[in-house]
Amino acid sequence: MSRITSTDDTARVASDERQTEAAALDDGPINILIVDDEPKNLVVLESILSIPAYRLVRAESAEQALLALLVDEFALLILDIRMPGVTGIELARIIKERKKTSQVPIIFLTAYYNEDQQVLAGYDAGAVDYLQKPVNPHILRSKVAVFAELHRMQRELGRANQALHELNDTLEQRVAERTQHIRLLLGEVNHRSKNMLSVVSAIAQQMRAENQQEFVRHFSQRIQALAASHDLLARSEWKSIAILDLVRAQLGHFQELMDRRISLNGPSLNLSVSAAQCIGMVVNELATNAVKHGALSNQDGRVEIAWRVDRGAPDENFTISWVEHDGPPVVTPAHRGFGSTVIKSMAELSLDGAVELDFAQSGLTWRLACPTTRILSAKDAR
Repeated sequence: MSRITSTDDTARVASDERQTEAAALDDGPINILIVDDEPKNLVVLESILSIPAYRLVRAESAEQALLALLVDEFALLILDIRMPGVTGIELARIIKERKKTSQVPIIFLTAYYNEDQQVLAGYDAGAVDYLQKPVNPHILRSKVAVFAELHRMQRELGRANQALHELNDTLEQRVAERTQHIRLLLGEVNHRSKNMLSVVSAIAQQMRAENQQEFVRHFSQRIQALAASHDLLARSEWKSIAILDLVRAQLGHFQELMDRRISLNGPSLNLSVSAAQCIGMVVNELATNAVKHGALSNQDGRVEIAWRVDRGAPDENFTISWVEHDGPPVVTPAHRGFGSTVIKSMAELSLDGAVELDFAQSGLTWRLACPTTRILSAKDAR
């Protein structure tokens, strides 16, 4: 049976073929298996379907067809229904029984389309369509273009599913990593909170005051010193603090005296987390004492804060000093309070160092020397 194709049909087929050809440029040609025991029939099919979008594979027997199906993936099988030996219907049944090839569409070619029993047997074997010989080229191209486009879309869907699967795996991995990171952060926060509470508890227990108001005032000052260091550490993600930033933060309420009566001298260095907390409290205690009794209690006194690293020695040392000048006469304290504990005992124990504390008439001098490994960040302690 044949039919006359309209101009619209011809244009639609040509459009489908152009679309398939364009897709083939990106995905490669689509495999189509043509099976017929007559070579001349294969030549006719090749001439009709010869476009770059298709890769035509020919087979002249069922055995050759099965071998081709083992090697390549096919979008369509065009199969002659009457072949010697294994017939087209028998071959179709074999193909449909195999998992790898069960989904390959099959178009039967027959010269006996009017034999209803044969047509039904073909459909029962897995055929999706019949074409009568001699083949109408327009109909064949149109049907092949549809199956080729379906195959191309299936390949795109497969790639999209694979990409989605990989994305899902990536997201699951990232969620697991982020969850583990959050657990680690919570553990770190818990650890740091306990350390901070221990420091606060130690401050409270060792402080002495004549009345509650004095205790609250002194206690608040020391907590504020801890908070200033804590803020800097938080901004640096608890990695390290530049010593200059730390000292300036602890002396923030003396901003008008900076670079006039308070001088800071030393190289650019980064302190470790534990060292920053210790040095921050020491600087705050020294500043508090200077305002009450020392160089910052009058109009003329000066404070020199300096630090350095002695890298020439076998064991590299870090030194920081606080030296007061032109203040009122210094009086050695009659007893050691919490402030003295902070600037000497705590500093020595925390940093494995030695503190020199001199209450000379000319002004208080405080000097700390310790190994660089105990005070500098890993980046600077080299």
